[in-house]
Amino acid sequence: MAYVDLNPVRAGMAETPEDSDHTSIQERIAPRFNLSEAIQTQSEQLFLKQFPLRLKPLLNFEGAVRNETQRGILFGLTDYLELVDFTGRIINPNKRGYIPENQPPILTRLGLTLPKNGLPKTPSFKTGIRPIVVIIWIGDDPRPDIKQPLPN
Repeated sequence: MAYVDLNPVRAGMAETPEDSDHTSIQERIAPRFNLSEAIQTQSEQLFLKQFPLRLKPLLNFEGAVRNETQRGILFGLTDYLELVDFTGRIINPNKRGYIPENQPPILTRLGLTLPKNGLPKTPSFKTGIRPIVVIIWIGDDPRPDIKQPLPN
């Protein structure tokens, strides 16, 4: 999902994921209408009668795993937005675009804030524990000016 939301950035068509009109991230950030209701209305009026595929709205972000049936994405929207933003800043020598380092974090750009401790408001994170993303680069580092020894 993040891969698709970053395609316009990687192709150099948009500077940030939220600037792109070609993925679902804008609809996830600020839904323009209730897609489930729109599909139901269109189906009742037989406008979708000839559409051969079953239409499905975007899944909701549920925030965390609960002890009940869940049909959405099992993490929060802010977690997903931060993942897309972080991943989009990685410079890939085989792609044209990336999110420039002078761009503020996506939550700041959207006017969203995190609690003072910097942790997302999801029960899946315990206080004082930060999620870690590990990126393994195979081949030569495309950023020779950034090479630094790893801390002990």
